[in-house]
Amino acid sequence: MLLNKIQCSQLFLRKYCHYFERRLHAQVTVFQTVKTLQISVEEPAKHPISGLATNKSAGDIFPAPRVVPMVLSKDPVVLPFDDVPGPKSLKYLSNIRHYISEIGTQLTATLLTTGLNISSYLSKRTSIRNLSSLFDDYGPVVRFVSPVGGDIVLLNHPEHIRKVFSLEGDYPVRSTLESLEKYRMEHRNHVYGGIYTVHGLEWVRQKSIMERPLQGASTHYASSIYETCDKFTQKIYNLRNYQDEISKDLYKEIHKWAFDCMGVLIFSKQFSMIDTEVVYSQCDKSWMYHCLEQATDALDKCETGPHLWKLFTTPAWYKLVKYCDNLDHLIGKHVLEADRELSGKSTDADSHCLMNAILLSDNQLTAEDIATILMDMLIIGVNTISSSMSYLLYYIARYQKVQCLLYQEIENMYPNLIIDDITKLKENTPYLQACIKETLRIVPPIPLITRILPKNITLDRYNIPRGTLIIMSTQEASLKESNYDDAKKFNPDRWIKAVHDYHAFASVPFGFGSRKCLGQNIAETMLSLLTIRVLQKYKLEHHYGEVQPTRRFISKPSKPLKIRFIDRM
Repeated sequence: MLLNKIQCSQLFLRKYCHYFERRLHAQVTVFQTVKTLQISVEEPAKHPISGLATNKSAGDIFPAPRVVPMVLSKDPVVLPFDDVPGPKSLKYLSNIRHYISEIGTQLTATLLTTGLNISSYLSKRTSIRNLSSLFDDYGPVVRFVSPVGGDIVLLNHPEHIRKVFSLEGDYPVRSTLESLEKYRMEHRNHVYGGIYTVHGLEWVRQKSIMERPLQGASTHYASSIYETCDKFTQKIYNLRNYQDEISKDLYKEIHKWAFDCMGVLIFSKQFSMIDTEVVYSQCDKSWMYHCLEQATDALDKCETGPHLWKLFTTPAWYKLVKYCDNLDHLIGKHVLEADRELSGKSTDADSHCLMNAILLSDNQLTAEDIATILMDMLIIGVNTISSSMSYLLYYIARYQKVQCLLYQEIENMYPNLIIDDITKLKENTPYLQACIKETLRIVPPIPLITRILPKNITLDRYNIPRGTLIIMSTQEASLKESNYDDAKKFNPDRWIKAVHDYHAFASVPFGFGSRKCLGQNIAETMLSLLTIRVLQKYKLEHHYGEVQPTRRFISKPSKPLKIRFIDRM
């Protein structure tokens, strides 16, 4: 049987080979026939004069193309947006971006922030990997490809920051506080958000209403602010332990001081939270401060952590809604009371405070709109000023030589502990202003400034398309040795020089352009007055390790400030 199988296999192979030979022969015949027809149709080329046939080679019939040397253009080469360096792992996931909702852009920014601050969530210490490591790896322009939304570009070069600011025009658009915007638009059904969340013409309208009263508020209420500063120094005296330190959290006391000062500027009322220890829900001023604290904490968690509140009600979102509702109700109550007083032409109404100035303006705003604007002023103003004041006292306590020079300046200008003319405060205290500027350089209260590009821009020869979310790390720019000598050292003397070659955009703690902080003058006045009053009464010392700022929406000390307040003889 095996023999029969072999014979059958051989017979099959012979038939297959014979069949293949016939097919191959047929194809060769067809090819030769076609070639013969093509040759017979062509006529030999003739010489243009003799008319004789000429034999040209294929190279003569189809001459080789002439090689043209490359000429380098004088214009700079602009590389495509896809060439911007960044983590490649995210690029592999970008193919599915069109199938995910638009929340991806903010989600990627959230994951970026969370990843850089993972240790602060676990141990409340400094982050393991900060933004500087990204710039060290990828350069001054870093692209984060979002697989679930628009791309994000990080910048830290002063010239790039300047170009972004110069491009924004009259109606700059920045990334909003999405949780606060969602609360107002969906939960409260407000047509417009607050000064921090609106854009375009509505933002210009709100800015025009607030700009004039804010400019003169610090001068008009200087004595009230100074009185609040004096209460703060007395509170410090009462809270000190045997080491002359504050046993409780010093940051919270500074936070109460900032709240009291903003209460004077906005409502023309003395809240006196600095003298209050227990929060009562029946007391409006006490409950307003408590709601402000809780709303700030919830806002920080919503904006910094994963945006799961967009999908379902998270504890942070529930807390934000609860305390923002309370805060909105309490502020609205003050607005309605002031409106009644102004309508009745009461002589007790103060037209200089922000709330009354808005009510008296020609722009018709509802009570809800005014309460929304004032809530933004409270949340942003109180927290940013508290952050800056905390680090100003911290650096003065750490650098004794700076404190000595600062104290001499204060003693020479205000020996009687009285500030007569607030208008000349900055002019009379150049070294104090340098200390404030240096503090804001090292620890800007808002370390990241965002913008959404209105048009294409070229940064570091990369083309960045319009609509891209730009995150400018102003803190990283101010801490680079290429921008400042001994950049991480607290050195106010660098600002005393008549001429210095620092880039104007290496430190922009108050922003720049149309959306520059409206409360800059107020903030600098408050910082100056409290510093003067504290140093008039105490000598500051700090005997512990460095206190790094948290990398959250608004910077704050990552651990309690243990500053010693020693009485001056």
